[in-house]
Amino acid sequence: MRATTATAANSGRQKRPRVRQQMDLFDIAKPESGGAPLWPELPEQARSALTDLMARLILAHAATAVPLPAKEAGDDL
Repeated sequence: MRATTATAANSGRQKRPRVRQQMDLFDIAKPESGGAPLWPELPEQARSALTDLMARLILAHAATAVPLPAKEAGDDL
């Protein structure tokens, strides 16, 4: 009976999902990047190559994304 009561008491509680923190690559104040160099420390050629690769990745993803349905002007009300 005791185990049932404990389970019933816990059933009303919702578990919060763990929030993952995204690493800030551009934050100079906190160099907690695990040994990776900060963005300003990278050579210009590496920064240019990374910027180009990220742009290509974003454009490739956008090309495969499902377009949102068009919204009609009458839907504003």
